[in-house]
Amino acid sequence: MTRKTTKKTLTPAALMQDLIGAWRSRTLVAGVELKVFEQLASGRRSAREIAEGAGASPRGMALLLDALTAIGYVKKARGGYSLQPLAAEFLVPGRKEYAGAIAHALSLTWDNWRNLTDAVRSGRPVEAVNVAEKGKEFFPKLVASLFPGNYAASKAVVAKFPEKELRKIHRIMDVAAGSGAWSLPFAEAIPEARVTTVDFPEMTPITREFAEKFGAASRYDYLEQDLRQADFGREAFDLIILGHIIHSEGEQHGKELLRKSFTALRPGGRLLIAEYVPNDARTGPAMPLLFGLNMLLQTDVGAVFTVQEYRNWLRAAGFRSVSLIPVPPPTTVFVATR
Repeated sequence: MTRKTTKKTLTPAALMQDLIGAWRSRTLVAGVELKVFEQLASGRRSAREIAEGAGASPRGMALLLDALTAIGYVKKARGGYSLQPLAAEFLVPGRKEYAGAIAHALSLTWDNWRNLTDAVRSGRPVEAVNVAEKGKEFFPKLVASLFPGNYAASKAVVAKFPEKELRKIHRIMDVAAGSGAWSLPFAEAIPEARVTTVDFPEMTPITREFAEKFGAASRYDYLEQDLRQADFGREAFDLIILGHIIHSEGEQHGKELLRKSFTALRPGGRLLIAEYVPNDARTGPAMPLLFGLNMLLQTDVGAVFTVQEYRNWLRAAGFRSVSLIPVPPPTTVFVATR
């Protein structure tokens, strides 16, 4: 007697979910930009009240709130609207785990993604933002919006460092520092440490603003140069940080950053690398691989690289040990020792 097996019927439902993914993303971004989650947290409940607070039309706000309900960020009942737990935890400004700033970063890339087909055909960005002229306009807006997530990840890294290792860190270099999100937690944890940042002159006011906010400005020095031309020095630092910069520099310039960092570190010094990293087979996770497409759209040579690639490059640069420090996704953190 043979057993009949029922073949699962395929439907286009999953396909449709992916195709409307941009709609879902833009709906969430609009919710952040119009301060919907902040207003709900403050007690406003009706579409009319929230529209009034946002300077929006009641019709438009009602449609937005219903869509936010459908994608899981808002609850709807007879008494009006309220926050789902995920939105309450991560989308209310001022809360410790606030992640809504990423919405502003995504908005900066929105137009470029319309050109993905052309970029894949040509292998080139339609308009690169890693070149000096465009980058000086783009990056100041980007780094400030990314601060909360990067700062939280760096705090997690600092918490994993043994106290005796932190005491060995006196001089820190933060390469392409931006807002200083990756170096500030170390500066907070090590009151006697000095930090040297390397970045475009246009970025210094942003770094200084955040350093002042965290009470560390008197211990920050600023090297205002293109990092490809900058001299990092020789055996001058105990910790060098490459926070989300290799992906935009690409393989050739990324390897050069590792070599320059090795030379600038004292024996026993540490190099910290934070990046979006796919698995070695490049089959997932989705976020790093989608970010690779973002690098195609925005840079001339940028890409994402695997754990094994980083390990190989670091060994070739002279580092004697490489380890991974677990932090909240989507970032992967490497620590290499000279």
